[in-house]
Amino acid sequence: MSASAILSVIAPQFDDVSGRDEYLSMAENQTNRCWYGVNADRAVALRAAHMMALDKSLARTNGETGAISSKKEGDLAIGFVAGAGKGIFDLDQTHYGKQLQGLSAGSGMYIGVTGGNDIVC
Repeated sequence: MSASAILSVIAPQFDDVSGRDEYLSMAENQTNRCWYGVNADRAVALRAAHMMALDKSLARTNGETGAISSKKEGDLAIGFVAGAGKGIFDLDQTHYGKQLQGLSAGSGMYIGVTGGNDIVC
């Protein structure tokens, strides 16, 4: 299944987002296929969904980062956890990013004998 098809399955709310293909292209450029192996397309889809979720988040319109620690409706106030979101990719800010972190933790290079159709890294 392609990264685009996987994205439609895991995040159908982004199917009609303007620039969806560009998000997929950026995610592809940031994803090491050798690291993720057979899960590379899933990693690309998760990274694209993560980027779109951050861009579409109303809580992030002023550039705030980190997990939301509190909300208030009257006079609108949003609090953020100090120190959160300082990672290189800030993957902890969306559930798509957290899934990508889990996928990454279970992936990686290995040394072994491979067959003829494997990705050469």
